[in-house]
Amino acid sequence: MTTQISAETISLTVHQNTPVITTELLACLYGAEPLRLRNNFSRNKNRFIEGKHYFLVKGEELAKLRVSLRDSQNPIAGNVRALTLWTERGAARHAKMLETDQAWEVFEKLEDHYFNQQKNPPAPPSPKPYATITYFENDLPVNSRLLVPGEIVITPDSCLEHVRRAGYVVVSCDDVGKLTLNELQEMATQTRKAHEHWQKQYQNLKKRSD
Repeated sequence: MTTQISAETISLTVHQNTPVITTELLACLYGAEPLRLRNNFSRNKNRFIEGKHYFLVKGEELAKLRVSLRDSQNPIAGNVRALTLWTERGAARHAKMLETDQAWEVFEKLEDHYFNQQKNPPAPPSPKPYATITYFENDLPVNSRLLVPGEIVITPDSCLEHVRRAGYVVVSCDDVGKLTLNELQEMATQTRKAHEHWQKQYQNLKKRSD
């Protein structure tokens, strides 16, 4: 099965923080033979500046690049001892020397979809989720505000339940004077049992998570 190669689908190759493309891949996209691009370069070498229009990679740099491109659309053959990589400006020079409609059309697509991938601004961060609390009087909203980080909102009943689980006896000011000592002791006993029960539950959950 033959994979169609286009400027929109080729994977990005970067050398010295610069998007680059090999002679073979550039020739394939331009509809020319690699030898023609090499001959054009040889005849016009004074119009190309290394580091600006191309990079000549060899030695250890080439070995690392060969590994990184091993599974790419354009792997480097094992017998290659030096590799020319073309920058955006180098690819433009080759399109100009070929002077074909295909070369110019492909170069424009390379500009949009390949060479400028790193220049595209990152997507804006997603808005952070936020929560609000609304105050009511007589079943009508009277005020609203954002919750501050770390702030927790719970119902009065939930708050009382958490306090009891922590081992506290909760009695309203209206009821405290009506309770006998035995009733208070009974409430304390029940609260202690509930506290011990939830302490065991907490320890079991902690063991599972360890």
